Amino acid sequence: MFEPEHRESPLLQIDLSRRLTAAGVRLQEIPFQGHLNLRGRPDNPAFLSAVARVLGAELPLQANTFVVTGVVKIYWLGPDEWLIVTPPGQQAALAATLGEALQGVFSSITDVSSGQTLIGITGIHARALLEKGCPIDFHPRVFAPGDCVQTHLAKAAVLISAVDDAPGYELIVRRSFADYLGLWLLDAIAEFSV
Repeated sequence: MFEPEHRESPLLQIDLSRRLTAAGVRLQEIPFQGHLNLRGRPDNPAFLSAVARVLGAELPLQANTFVVTGVVKIYWLGPDEWLIVTPPGQQAALAATLGEALQGVFSSITDVSSGQTLIGITGIHARALLEKGCPIDFHPRVFAPGDCVQTHLAKAAVLISAVDDAPGYELIVRRSFADYLGLWLLDAIAEFSV
């Protein structure tokens, strides 16, 4: 697999940390994470058990949920689709291990790492910030830690997950929309710093 000598974050030109102390919101890009798209049949015990052996956790089968196992996060994307997020550089080895474990089992594993980035949002106004540009109800009674949703934030397609009660959220956004969304987030927090 080709690995460039110099990688640049999609948010390289945007300083997400500016104006945040007074705003009560912390934005942070978590760049270069590994992103693997996994497809398979959830009604196939061989598929489920092979993946569980490799990942050390069962795939989330309930819609709009995710699980964390060690340093890996597994997001439910659809009835037969999951996104596995790994620390930087670990996706190739994990994809190879999954591929070996799933030999002869109907499945596919695709590395989509270069096309996405992850943004963390924490702080007392994190929920209000998301609600400014998204139709989802982020109240903790409805959207609690362990929940995720594919939606639009400020017209950009994102995967949003609730990571803790702080409140803390993570957004996975396509690389091509990352700078637009980063600028929108910085603009949207302006009211909280007044």
